[in-house]
Amino acid sequence: MLIEINSHGSFIGKKGQCIKITCAGEKLAEVPVVKLTEIIVSASTTISSDAVKLLAENGVPILFMGGGKPVALLHGFFMHGTVLTRREQITAYGDQRGTHLAKAFVDAGMTNKHRLLNYFANSRKRTDPTTAESLEIATQEIRQVQEKLSTINGLITENRYELMGLEAEATRIYYQALRLILPEEIRFQRREKRPPRDPFNAALSLGYTILNSRVLAAVTACGLEPFAGFLHADRSGKPSLVLDLSEEFRQPVVDRTAISMFTQGILTPKDFQHTGSGLLFTEEAKKKYIEALLKRLEGEAKPEEGKTPLENMIFHQAREIARYLLGKSQSYTPYTFEWWGTTGGENHDE
Repeated sequence: MLIEINSHGSFIGKKGQCIKITCAGEKLAEVPVVKLTEIIVSASTTISSDAVKLLAENGVPILFMGGGKPVALLHGFFMHGTVLTRREQITAYGDQRGTHLAKAFVDAGMTNKHRLLNYFANSRKRTDPTTAESLEIATQEIRQVQEKLSTINGLITENRYELMGLEAEATRIYYQALRLILPEEIRFQRREKRPPRDPFNAALSLGYTILNSRVLAAVTACGLEPFAGFLHADRSGKPSLVLDLSEEFRQPVVDRTAISMFTQGILTPKDFQHTGSGLLFTEEAKKKYIEALLKRLEGEAKPEEGKTPLENMIFHQAREIARYLLGKSQSYTPYTFEWWGTTGGENHDE
């Protein structure tokens, strides 16, 4: 369970094994710490040292937001895992394991992109066959780019630009196709991060921030170094491995949620306001959007064995990266999703 605190003057305290949140003497929430996955603070808030200790002992991170962007993440030391895992992670950057992981992240991202487009194409075959056909063409174009991944070998230091070039081409095709789905009033043209200039970009930016914080908690809990990635280049303050692993979950968690909410009219341009930081959610719309994201994270990932919530699958994938680096697995298999839209069943989003 994720809690967002957006009321100025709030207080986060500890009551037994529960986290209690109050504002102006009114209780906003009281939740057993074992049920919490994360706390997002986006308003002036005070937190007690006892609450910080309880959250850290239970592996619950606190993400501080400012102007729609992450400012700081607080989590416990015990989440850092073993030194051996990190030593192998750094070493892997200079051998074939680095390339194997980087290609896996890109491959999963491409698969998830064309599956999401195919999902929405299936839902439009009867009502809008022209758009459905265009989405199917985009799906095939991404597949064609994806086939070129097999030609990339050698060390990641030698092939990153080529790999990132293919990823960028697939992403360009994907976003161009999304323009056919989103309502014209959204005025989405391309992915713009800083600042977001349209409602869809604003939704993606907030969604990816929440996803990245969940991935950060997972990689640190599994003993991995979040700033030492393979696909994304090293840069001061850039959690490269977090961005790497997030590639596997952007479409099933964030993109699908945002697209569905806009196409259903749950979110409209009226739910956003222009500020010095670009276009931001109104508080009521942000709460509605975050609730939808959390519901998606709680949904089933449908792995091959059993049924696991998507939020648990993020931790599973982080553990699989660590297992591969430590030689406990011969290869790393990235997460790719399946749902009714990719298996011919009923569409429940529109």
